[in-house]
Amino acid sequence: MVKTLLMKKRIESSSIIIQNSSKYNKVSVFRIMLTGLPRPAFVGLLMLVSSMTGSLRVMASTDIPAPGLMVLVGEHRLHLYCSGQGEPAVVMDAGLGGTSLDWVRVQPELAKYTRVCSYDRAGYGWSEPGPRPRSSGRIAEELHTLLRIAAVPEPYVLVGHSFGGYNVRLFASNYPEETAGLVLVDAAHENQVRRFREEGGIHIVPRGEFVVLSSPDIPDNMPYAVRPLARSLINSSEAYRTIHDELMSFRRSAAQVRNAGPLPDVPLVVISRGQRVWPHTPKGDLLEQLWAELQDDLAERQVHVPHLFAQNSGHYVQLDEPGVVVNAVRSVVGSHRHEMRSTQLMRDR
Repeated sequence: MVKTLLMKKRIESSSIIIQNSSKYNKVSVFRIMLTGLPRPAFVGLLMLVSSMTGSLRVMASTDIPAPGLMVLVGEHRLHLYCSGQGEPAVVMDAGLGGTSLDWVRVQPELAKYTRVCSYDRAGYGWSEPGPRPRSSGRIAEELHTLLRIAAVPEPYVLVGHSFGGYNVRLFASNYPEETAGLVLVDAAHENQVRRFREEGGIHIVPRGEFVVLSSPDIPDNMPYAVRPLARSLINSSEAYRTIHDELMSFRRSAAQVRNAGPLPDVPLVVISRGQRVWPHTPKGDLLEQLWAELQDDLAERQVHVPHLFAQNSGHYVQLDEPGVVVNAVRSVVGSHRHEMRSTQLMRDR
């Protein structure tokens, strides 16, 4: 139990002192997200989340009904929003703290070309909280069940942003026959925690009993029309708890991806941000180099993998340059359709 909290922001060192009873612990401020990138969602009032009790003091809600289906998966309901027609279906998973609204600039364009579905992981958006741990293994399994119950026909082109890249890669490894292709959008790498710590001196995921989070906000490039709704969704007690749970399970998720089987032999496109996010300092230069190397490694998992750079984008490529993501997904969908036509022609001979 958290008996006493004393939080003091130390601007010069970006750290917080937390008092639990009479014991002080120094914990890094998680303005650095799983990618090692500054996320706008982590700027503002600092708060403490207890991994023992999960107790939270921030509440927010929205009266706007879910735009998609609420599907019972186990004992909790997940929100799935699909639009458009055609095969293969595209399924998109957002980064840590993100919701289905993260794809608001991409989904309408893809829906002109094929069936496309965005969803809220358990605890985010309109979805109800799910069981712990919130690891990629559990998330991939829940997504598979969600698509089956909602009768979204497989195979799927899976699109993952940031932490969502872990989830879609694990889905593809676990369900290769149901995977038509992959698009990774500035995606997390399973070795980034170790390399950022050992080579860059940056701890990007928590250790120990407590996690320090700041009050979530939405990406700066979220469309104005949906900003109030997006802010309401992320500022909920369920979202806070889910951010906490996914952070606490991040090392487990990385290990699950690392130990998974190989990706299926399907089209893969890697998209990386083109804009610098770290300061123009020697350490900033090192962190930029590490991130670039990790992105290159993702693109080397198969031969002839297109590695695209969104030159005018920060971490949220799907919001900064949605056309880059749309074109990449369309190319993967087109490759799968071409392969299916060729296979059918061979059978008809």
